[in-house]
Amino acid sequence: MPPGEELATARGAAFRMQRAYPLGHQHGPTPLAAMLTVEPELAAEVAGQAALAGVPHSRLCFLDTETTGLVGGAGTLVFLVGVGTFTGSEFRIRQYFLRDPGEEPAMLEALQSDLDEAGGFVTFNGRAFDLPLLEMRYRIGLRRDRPLSRLPHLDLLFPSRRLWQAVLPDCSLGTLERHVLGLERQEADVPGALIPALYLEYLRSGDMSDMARVAYHNAMDVLSLVSLAVQVLTRHRQEQLGSLSAAEALAVARWHHAAGRNESAETAYRVALLGESHHRVRVQTLRRYTRHLKQGGRWDEAIVMWQEWHSLSPEDPVPCLEIAKYYEWRAGDIDQAQRWAEAALISLTHWDPDWRRDQAWAAVEHRLRRLIQKLNQQ
Repeated sequence: MPPGEELATARGAAFRMQRAYPLGHQHGPTPLAAMLTVEPELAAEVAGQAALAGVPHSRLCFLDTETTGLVGGAGTLVFLVGVGTFTGSEFRIRQYFLRDPGEEPAMLEALQSDLDEAGGFVTFNGRAFDLPLLEMRYRIGLRRDRPLSRLPHLDLLFPSRRLWQAVLPDCSLGTLERHVLGLERQEADVPGALIPALYLEYLRSGDMSDMARVAYHNAMDVLSLVSLAVQVLTRHRQEQLGSLSAAEALAVARWHHAAGRNESAETAYRVALLGESHHRVRVQTLRRYTRHLKQGGRWDEAIVMWQEWHSLSPEDPVPCLEIAKYYEWRAGDIDQAQRWAEAALISLTHWDPDWRRDQAWAAVEHRLRRLIQKLNQQ
């Protein structure tokens, strides 16, 4: 186990390890200091939590836990908590280790001083896992409510999924480290899935050797939170837009659109369309951008995009139906409307025969009957 210190608390002795990294320490493509240049207001916008704008970097707590179970629940212990903070000219990681389950009240008591200083959290899936589990352990171990979930929180899992799920095999932290941060863990690391079993083996045997590897894993996770936060947040800066991949630009466009920033969304959609992209990303971009164009009444542009969408996804009836609606209700060209409604019906022949296809087929046939009626009346 890395060197540590025993802390005296009102609940007994707790064990804490501590290490510090200079701000110039490189973990991924940028030094840790890059996080200090990211505006708190940007973090608040990306997280969708306005209160983060008032949290200075010195009060951000980068938190990661190791537990006896990956699902959680009342029987799951938090046996290692890594807390990273910017303090002066360094980034400090404190790790609280549960040497024995009986020490849990003392560990939680010692950890509380760091949590009390936190103005907000940065985690990876901490909203659903780390923070609720810590809250539960405080209720069980200390009979004390610690409403950690009420603090402003940047959970990097969600913006990471928005940015990269279309082009990566998954959005686990390990995958993001390799593909976004360009990191490969050293041999000292241990796969996260093995950690619960390793801790239980330590409790059985008393052998601390694997716990050193777990502590290394936890510290690297905390450092990766800093580097990933920089990559996620800076990709949402307007001046960075031109350097984004098509998938990233689409994600930023969706983010702007959801916030009602239609002009910024427009710019990001255009960057996504100009970039090289996977087939799925291109189709998603056309799907969302044509909706944007339709809402703005920009029919000539939408028609072109709907036609490209149809050429890329001939099994999707939606672009055909959108064009059919345009010709019927906007252009008054019933012949063209019928042609595109028939194209939608052809698209449905690619579907497996089930209730969904039957329902969609009936809707298109209803449209065609109405169009034929209109043609006969001309």
